[in-house]
Amino acid sequence: MRAVSARIGNAVWILFLLGGLVGGCSFASPDTRGGQSAPKTQGVKISAMPGVFIAIPLKELQPYGLVNTEQEWVLSFRGHVIPFWIIDNGQPTLTFYSPPTRNPYWRENVFLLQSKGAFSLSPDPELSTLISRPNKPANLGEQLPPRTGLAYFALEENLIYQSLSEGDHWYWLKLINQHEETLPLRLESNPSGEVVLRFVLYSSNEAPVHPDHALRVEVNDTFSQELVWDGKGLQQMEIAISANTFHQGENQLTLSVPDLEGVFAQVSYLDRIEIFYPQAFPPQAEQVDFFATGSLEGLMQGNAYVGGWVWQVEDALAPRRIELETRLPPSDEIFRYHWVSENGFRSPTSLEPLQSSALETALPAEVTYLAIGTDELLKPLQPLLELRQAEGLTVQTIEVQQIYDQYYGFAEPQAIGAYLSKAARLYPSLRYVLLVGDATYEPADRPALKEQNRLPTFFIDTIFGGQTASEMPFAIFDEADPQFLTNAPAFQPKFAVGRLPASSPQQVRQWVNKVLEYEKGQRKPQSKVVLAIADPQEAHFAYDAAAFLELWKEPTAGESFLPEVGETDLKQKMQEIFKQDYQMIAYFGHGAIDLWGKDEIFTAQEAKALSGQVSYPLVLNFTCLTGYYIHPEVLSLTEALLWNPKGGAVVVIAPTSLTLAEDQSFLWRALVESYQNVENARIGDVWLASLPNIALRNQGVRDVVLTYTLFGDPALTLP
Repeated sequence: MRAVSARIGNAVWILFLLGGLVGGCSFASPDTRGGQSAPKTQGVKISAMPGVFIAIPLKELQPYGLVNTEQEWVLSFRGHVIPFWIIDNGQPTLTFYSPPTRNPYWRENVFLLQSKGAFSLSPDPELSTLISRPNKPANLGEQLPPRTGLAYFALEENLIYQSLSEGDHWYWLKLINQHEETLPLRLESNPSGEVVLRFVLYSSNEAPVHPDHALRVEVNDTFSQELVWDGKGLQQMEIAISANTFHQGENQLTLSVPDLEGVFAQVSYLDRIEIFYPQAFPPQAEQVDFFATGSLEGLMQGNAYVGGWVWQVEDALAPRRIELETRLPPSDEIFRYHWVSENGFRSPTSLEPLQSSALETALPAEVTYLAIGTDELLKPLQPLLELRQAEGLTVQTIEVQQIYDQYYGFAEPQAIGAYLSKAARLYPSLRYVLLVGDATYEPADRPALKEQNRLPTFFIDTIFGGQTASEMPFAIFDEADPQFLTNAPAFQPKFAVGRLPASSPQQVRQWVNKVLEYEKGQRKPQSKVVLAIADPQEAHFAYDAAAFLELWKEPTAGESFLPEVGETDLKQKMQEIFKQDYQMIAYFGHGAIDLWGKDEIFTAQEAKALSGQVSYPLVLNFTCLTGYYIHPEVLSLTEALLWNPKGGAVVVIAPTSLTLAEDQSFLWRALVESYQNVENARIGDVWLASLPNIALRNQGVRDVVLTYTLFGDPALTLP
């Protein structure tokens, strides 16, 4: 065995997070871009896959200011102290456990390694909810033959997104009638006892018979058994299979859905398969989780060299190394352990400098306008920021990575929300916040989607649309009530938040050019005419459009466009509508991500082709999904209007979810009233005046207010 040392107490492993969420943190205050200096390196940010032990040669840490092992280092995971060990495995190496986690925003874990003088203690109160702990199989003690542990691993891929499912919204396989899937299942050694397969899945339908779902499980063409259950929702089922069914190496696991009498269709989504099998020790695998009695009697005790290391990881945040040379006290209690072979440590996926904010001195007394985004997207925003500054607003920007590095290092909306919560206290005059960057429901660690994950958003669950995006948590805070989104009788945002869902600097640049044309009067509506468009598929949409127009007072005039069902020349008519000088265009009716109405009254493709406009109207969408900018492949109608360099709109109000027209009416009534009553207003002022006047009388209205989003600059001046 190689030499191992663990620094404890005030030596190596006491760690806290710089600038965490709960008190005692340093705060990166916003500053103008011209006043920024280069951030200072305060340590290293380590990204690593969950559920494995990580090893980093000490020489790789030297460029980050961690130059010797006598220095007091601290390591944290979401503000929690994490132990680590210095192992001489041919060269001095820092080793630690990356706990198994489930995070909707990021698949990798992020750790902060700093000198003792650079930290501040602030554990994440939600950390325990992110740790993934597999349940022990039933009758575990009876399944452990002598001199074995029960090895554990899981098969899982996140390939299918289901917004309406319960719990995890990502699944591996869709299981339907008469469809078969064959999966490889690799075992590092022959099992010495029964193998337990645990299937975790979600059923999306049900039938009035019992059972109404079935799954046939086959292994290596020698074992077959059917699992049956009732109803839709999350399911977790175990099946025990004889050891002689399996062999060392790759096995074939086949899943199929047999027909059931009285059931027209079965639809389920497989989340993961958890595998438990008796494992002789020392294991052949480089790393493996296993369950065993607390004494490890009969496994490795007394054997001073077994070619690896063992840690008890029952507490995933405080693993304890087992000294194999020392006999443990007798214990029949089952614990979880983790084995690492001599050369089995994993490398981190990345090492990056941990930066402190350079925005902590010479701060202005007040901030009224704040832009947050990546440096790449903030640069083309500069002409707009200069315009807002010239208008009398105190404008500041902050690069979003600096926020992440102060709030656990994860690229999560919670970090931005925590930063804004503190900004609201420090700067009472802060009124407009522009979030610059696209987001997606895909996890942010997929390299192909990097441009679509520039700035993450919050996910909430809604009645009809399931999981979707919401910008509201960026603007309302209640630290005393974690459930304020569901409990508040009305929402009173601290500031108006606008989202610019740009994935490239070019999109920002083209949009800024349009805003400058608008603000300088070249494309600003001159008329006082509001247009309402109604979907002909249902009569109540026309009633809503008429009621909307009746709310406007002189000098504003109202016009309506009521297409007929099946009308064939809508493309040309919509082009002509946008060429007219309307200060506002509002649509009432059915909708999808990229279109208005079942008759395709107006589509994203048509929005991209608009040109020859004399002005850019404010576009309101009282429909469904047209603001669903988080889809990784489909361009929303809202985005098409914003990114068109020759036409479209500069500000759009649109939903990210499915809601009812009746519930939407509370929003459009409040918007019209505020629009007419707020003097010398910007669109964000209208937004701020409207939302507190909407009583959240039911979940439907609450979903409307949570999912309707102001796309564009909240400081845009009104026509």
